[in-house]
Amino acid sequence: MNCLKWIGLGIVILFGVLMLIFLLRKNDSFFNIRQTIKEHLCLFKNCKIQYVIFYILPLFFAVGLSLIYQASQNLYSGVSVILGIVLSMLLGILSILAGQDFASVQDENQKQRAKMVVKETINSIVFNSMLCIFLLLYSLIMSEVASQEINFVLNCVLSSIFYYIFIVILFTLFLIVKHMSRLIEFNLKVKKDKDN
Repeated sequence: MNCLKWIGLGIVILFGVLMLIFLLRKNDSFFNIRQTIKEHLCLFKNCKIQYVIFYILPLFFAVGLSLIYQASQNLYSGVSVILGIVLSMLLGILSILAGQDFASVQDENQKQRAKMVVKETINSIVFNSMLCIFLLLYSLIMSEVASQEINFVLNCVLSSIFYYIFIVILFTLFLIVKHMSRLIEFNLKVKKDKDN
């Protein structure tokens, strides 16, 4: 890489570090990313094995995959398109959840449970959206880095980061779909009870 590209890469890394410092501050009233991550991780507090399934196993898979296939410029570009579609889908689901109303539910216990599922789903959507945006930015940077000749080990590390975040996005997407199916079943049950 020539000197200007190294300077540009340094500026991008500095930007990333500064953004992380500012976004992960405690008690930030505008971007409370720390709280979002904390609430998302609390989803599994009653079942610790889920942490392994959602966060540890994808790490092993990502490292193994990066040893087999280092991410290329074409992969970064293709995944960027997929992430754009996933992000728009997540925002669509978020707009559906904003319209959820449980006023017609008579059982207070069921109503509170449904509200909790909606809150967990919204938090998972926000968490996944953050990961999608981060991975989009990462893909922009990596599509240029991947076009350069770089060390095999460094390429494996950079590919592993990419694969890991992408797998976590997919697993969290599965979690969101599961929560949405529970909400749909709940709404159908409420409608059926109301009709009877």
